[in-house]
Amino acid sequence: MMETLGSLQEVLTLVATATGVYVAIGGLNAWRRETTGKRDIELCQTVIEKFYEAEHKMNVLRSPMSYVQEGESRAKEPGEPLSETERRNHLFTPLARYNAQADFWSEFFSYRFRMRALFGNEASEAFAPVDDAVRSFRATASTRYQALYRDKNGLSADSSRSFEQAIWSGTSKPDVIADQMREGIRLMEAICVPIVRATRPSSRLNEWGSKVKALFARRERQ
Repeated sequence: MMETLGSLQEVLTLVATATGVYVAIGGLNAWRRETTGKRDIELCQTVIEKFYEAEHKMNVLRSPMSYVQEGESRAKEPGEPLSETERRNHLFTPLARYNAQADFWSEFFSYRFRMRALFGNEASEAFAPVDDAVRSFRATASTRYQALYRDKNGLSADSSRSFEQAIWSGTSKPDVIADQMREGIRLMEAICVPIVRATRPSSRLNEWGSKVKALFARRERQ
């Protein structure tokens, strides 16, 4: 009789141990899902905020309201006349603004590869319209600056108008750069918003933890 009870106790102990291991593994898996979900949510929230900020930064770059002082970071030539200094400073303003934002854009595009690694090519492709907009702005501003640096009449009227419309916001319809920024936001929202909504932290980890504690407490009382 005692041997039977001993064997039964051993069986119950083994069952309790196996159940505890199963529950612990389940808890570990739940923790992993919880951690992964939290990571995905935080990354998506950060990236979509960066996209909204990028649109704001581009609006600042392209604001028609400009001042001569904004271009004072430009390297001046020795003996440069004051009138030329002011004209060239004003001409340099879009590039000066971009240089002031260079760190932001470098950080912004650094997320491209992280998003691709976690969410695939579509997440990376959402950066493409913004990249096109930034490249277009820089190329246009640089070409205009070089063309007009020594000769204020260095561009034809049509070319000058085309450059002005690309650089300054609100001067043309459609506004290609503004549309590209909005397209990037639309693409990234399509990726990030469902992830944030679907992958929310749950209380499952706490439930698993409670079960594990209860099982081992029961074993200690035996």
